[in-house]
Amino acid sequence: MANSQGRGDWVWTPALTLTLPTTEVASNFVSSTGEIRARLIKGAGTDAAQLDSLRLQVSWDTGGEGPACTLPAFPKGTTWMWDLEHASIPTNLNAQVYVVDLFNTTPAKIQEYKAAGKKVVCYFSAGSYEDWRDDANQFPQDTYCTPGEDCAQSVHIMGDWCTSGGGCEWWLDHRKPAVRTVMATRMQLAKDKGCDAVEPDNIDGYSHDDEISCTDQACWGLTAANQLDYNRWLATTAHSLCLGIALKNDVDQVPALADSFDFAINEECQKYNECGAYKTGFTDKNKAVFNAEYRVDSGGDTTAWTTCTGTGATCACGESGFAQGDLRTLVFRTASVRYDNLQFTCW
Repeated sequence: MANSQGRGDWVWTPALTLTLPTTEVASNFVSSTGEIRARLIKGAGTDAAQLDSLRLQVSWDTGGEGPACTLPAFPKGTTWMWDLEHASIPTNLNAQVYVVDLFNTTPAKIQEYKAAGKKVVCYFSAGSYEDWRDDANQFPQDTYCTPGEDCAQSVHIMGDWCTSGGGCEWWLDHRKPAVRTVMATRMQLAKDKGCDAVEPDNIDGYSHDDEISCTDQACWGLTAANQLDYNRWLATTAHSLCLGIALKNDVDQVPALADSFDFAINEECQKYNECGAYKTGFTDKNKAVFNAEYRVDSGGDTTAWTTCTGTGATCACGESGFAQGDLRTLVFRTASVRYDNLQFTCW
């Protein structure tokens, strides 16, 4: 038995002030639900601290001078090259922006591109689990495979992406905090490697949930609101690291998301007459729109794109309503090999 009789009034004594490096961001310490957890460990063998109560006070000092960095600009009309297959590409390509794979591109190669005057955008999938990635073991199984499912036959497998002997991709349940933890780490990796911006792919999972044959229990049940929340979180996290960020596809949500993103990357908006969705939120605000079209797309459909200086059903040069050079289109022989560009001259 013990009591505090004879003790003086309580006194708040600051025990520890932790000053974090300026490179740290609040999102590394606060969960997606706004929760902060701290653990107090007493090193002494006996309790001599006379600790009656503990208060944790957290503040984040930004210096009161606004943003600590200037985000890279991607103005409309910027030229680009998209190569996710090769670890090294020539530095003299006629493109101001190089889009490369985050994992397959070394920091030295990124610096080489930047020394040649290129802005470097680093690609990673933010909406799918790829079992070949270096950090694949960081994803809990329930983020990509419904508990009780045979994961090899999961309804969440993306189309025909599975290949014999390995290389499979599943849609993620991006509402789970573990997914955001991995993605925050990936964006920090992009920052550490020297990337100027990121291209998070597959950020329209909500629109695919009703396309697969599954029960309500097996489907993730992602909603449009879930997707908006996740995509805005990606943009906020990228900006906190002073990284630019592209809105990849997700055409239906362009009006709601354009203000949060610095430029756009789209696949096949000309083929499906969807490019106009980008005019108000991107090109009219001097933000680049990078478009990729394919002679043979991932579904096997063939389009006979031709060189041209106008618009039309088989012209990979822009849609009606865009000023000359607003939309920068690359045409590739197939959807799987993006460096094999046809080099059409548009406009």
